Amino acid sequence: MTRLYSDAAQFEAVFTTMFAGIETEAPEQLDALVKQGMVVRFRVREPEVDLWIDGRSAPVEVAFAPMAVRPDLTGDLTADSMHALLLGTLPLGRAVMFRKLKVSGSTRKAKRLEPLLHAKQATYPAVAANSGIGG
Repeated sequence: MTRLYSDAAQFEAVFTTMFAGIETEAPEQLDALVKQGMVVRFRVREPEVDLWIDGRSAPVEVAFAPMAVRPDLTGDLTADSMHALLLGTLPLGRAVMFRKLKVSGSTRKAKRLEPLLHAKQATYPAVAANSGIGG
């Protein structure tokens, strides 16, 4: 099976563009993350990427290296699963149930981040397509 992302640099470029778009077009979508002061980490595989989203203050900071803080929520998934989640072809509940997404941390807080997921789903398809990521 061919992976959608050729390497970590391509993944990082797409996600940097996506978050910049959210920050520019709909920064209110990040309010839930900032309101809770949450730090979210995604351990992405295939390719290996460490994605951190720091919502302790606005504007939200996105980094691709470990931060000197413990994340409130950690998700572990492949880049292809992240792609399907953000396209909406893999529902969040199904991703968790079938272990495509493994989550550790406060599930109560995680449920409050649904607006962020929707913002990413609204922005990601165009960014991915413009970057040559299909699927």
